[in-house]
Amino acid sequence: MTTRHVWVRREPIPAPDALERAVASVAGVPSDRVVLDSRCDDCGRPHGKPRVVVPRARDGSEIVVSKTSAAGIIVTAVSIDARGDDLGVDLESLVQVSRTRVDEVAFADAERDLIDDEPDQTRTLLRTRLWSRKEAYLKATGRGLRLDLTTVDLASGIVPGAVIVDVPLDDPSLVLTVVMLGHEPVAALLID
Repeated sequence: MTTRHVWVRREPIPAPDALERAVASVAGVPSDRVVLDSRCDDCGRPHGKPRVVVPRARDGSEIVVSKTSAAGIIVTAVSIDARGDDLGVDLESLVQVSRTRVDEVAFADAERDLIDDEPDQTRTLLRTRLWSRKEAYLKATGRGLRLDLTTVDLASGIVPGAVIVDVPLDDPSLVLTVVMLGHEPVAALLID
């Protein structure tokens, strides 16, 4: 079994071409040669999951991408995948998530039970981690927020057909999650 690598970059907002530059650095091409398509599969508007049209990896494999932003930071994730498995990344701020009251619409029963049972001092961290995992998973699948979020249960951290990686950050107020569809181990390499 091989380990798949995901290159994760973070930089301050604004960074309008961050995804193109991230793909270029992994593919070894100039960023102006990167072509992305983010058309929505449902409506055709440019708000869907980003796909790399050009380039391909040196071995012909597909390059898969995802991006997220929070707390004035944009994070891009890039992986080369011969199987065409997909990738999702999500960055969340504990402060932002603690201000939202969406538990009933965002979390499955088992997830809400976990949050309710968590001690007060770590409850916000758990809620943020679960939300970040869910967002990254939904980005990887391309379904986004178009479905009933309570039907996606990530309480156990184990999802059939997906690998979840919580990426450690030096800022304890932020949570970063990478999800790669497939079963092989994933190494997320944080590059600043």
